[in-house]
Amino acid sequence: MQNESEREHRAAFGGGGFSSSPAFLGLQHDSLAYTHFGLKPMASRRFTRRTRTIKKLEALLARANSYDEWLALAMEHDGETGADVWRQNDESGLYDASSITLRLQRLRRLRKKKDDQGLLFALNEGIHGNMAGMGQAKLYQRAKTGTKYLIEEYIDEIRDALEYLSPRRFKSITWAERVDFFQRASHCYGRSALMLSGGGMLGYFHFGVLKTLIEHQLCPVVISGASAGSFVAAIVGTRSDAEYLELFEDNYLAKALTENRGNVKIGFGKNNNVDIRLVKREMARLIPDMTFQEAYEKTGRSINISVSPAEPNQTSRLLNHIASPTVTIRSAVMASSALPGVFPPVQLQARNVDGGIQTYLPSRRWIDGSFSQDLPAKRLARMYGVNHFIVSQVMPGLGREPDTHPGMRKIISDASVAATKQFVRGYLDFIQRYTTVGPRMGTALNAANALIDQRFTGDINIFPGYGVSSLGKLLKMLSEQEVVDLILEGERATWPKVPVIRTTTRIGRALDHILHAFEVDEAHWLKTAPQTDTTLQQSADRRKTERSRSSVKRSKRVANIIDGKAAASGR
Repeated sequence: MQNESEREHRAAFGGGGFSSSPAFLGLQHDSLAYTHFGLKPMASRRFTRRTRTIKKLEALLARANSYDEWLALAMEHDGETGADVWRQNDESGLYDASSITLRLQRLRRLRKKKDDQGLLFALNEGIHGNMAGMGQAKLYQRAKTGTKYLIEEYIDEIRDALEYLSPRRFKSITWAERVDFFQRASHCYGRSALMLSGGGMLGYFHFGVLKTLIEHQLCPVVISGASAGSFVAAIVGTRSDAEYLELFEDNYLAKALTENRGNVKIGFGKNNNVDIRLVKREMARLIPDMTFQEAYEKTGRSINISVSPAEPNQTSRLLNHIASPTVTIRSAVMASSALPGVFPPVQLQARNVDGGIQTYLPSRRWIDGSFSQDLPAKRLARMYGVNHFIVSQVMPGLGREPDTHPGMRKIISDASVAATKQFVRGYLDFIQRYTTVGPRMGTALNAANALIDQRFTGDINIFPGYGVSSLGKLLKMLSEQEVVDLILEGERATWPKVPVIRTTTRIGRALDHILHAFEVDEAHWLKTAPQTDTTLQQSADRRKTERSRSSVKRSKRVANIIDGKAAASGR
């Protein structure tokens, strides 16, 4: 197998062996002659033109105004760099192409023959994102429009096989056996989560990220947000996909975010003068009065908001519909956004059994979630089985893409960073252990310790194109046009990630869809009939003739829902 530099040389010099060929030696001689007389050889001129074309395309890609425009330019870019040819060639030293080919052919053959038991057995042999090395990050960085076609075809076949086995009525394999397989496969394969970082007013960048993901039906069900990210997570977590996309019509969202910007005064040292009631009213315009449980029931999204303790010797929390279902989302956002020195600490609120609002953990106050867990990967992994993280990081310079060609400079740099972190951590521990500090200083030291230990990147990272000069906008009340620009910046940063997100999350999204349909179905049937295929059919027949004598009374609405789902599922 040839490496990429060899292929580039072959393209430049017309193919064939080149290192010792007469043509290559002659070209070397010609090149020296051209150089002697101050002229450029033909190959050099071609290379220069190609380089200029690629740079021009990259500049156009950075200024694209829609995904379709970006994709057309990306395809042209892949053509110029040879990445399109690379995608067509199955072979690569980064993964085992032969193994993937054999498995792909086997799955296709079993599905075509309708050998359902054999297909289930083949799927049981393993569904995971790094089968035969196909999860290598480098495989998704060579081309802008996707990875190896073989990998994409294999993932498509896995998805098609899962959907083929998913209908409730399936004669050759019992429903219980298939549900057990889907649950095990989902547990082993894992799922994806989107984590939205904090970053003050720069957090509006997240709106563009989510807009692109939702438009392409790629938004993970599990979403976390801290500080500014919590505000965005709350807005998307309380709306359906259609409702969220409506916010961008006629710049409605940008107008709503800036309509009363002249009345809100924020800044360091002004926390005692901030009109909290005004901030709450502004927040209420975009975040409905919902608890985490109510939002989950409406949208199916698992929204998670990080909050940090305002007192020392307390622990941070990740608020969601599982751990804190009755907590109101607005109070969670207020707490997660309470940057010390800008906003006072916040008490959480919850809805009680009578529908009223009361204080949640009355003795506790909470501050900015970014201090303790800007990106709560470990907690999401434990709670939801997440093992694939997409990060939207709005802070410029905070985190970087992993270096695919690490050298001595990177090794020394990483070692230096690690040593610095260890020194600072030890110094802070010494202060807390051997000196007397007040509550505020203790909280600040705990926050500093937590920040040092945090990671600010994931498996797929969406970074902004703006630089450190934008940090001046962190606490600035932005204009409508500045908000529009930030949203577009988020879209532009996400478009290059669409192909890799689509490929790497395809199997997980298929499993989530199948299990979600199963859970919805179970919610209607669990209390009314045993869950075997035979008794389900018997119950369906009995409902048609003995509905009035049924021991379980149902409303007409519920009965219609059940009958409608039964007809749609082909029972």
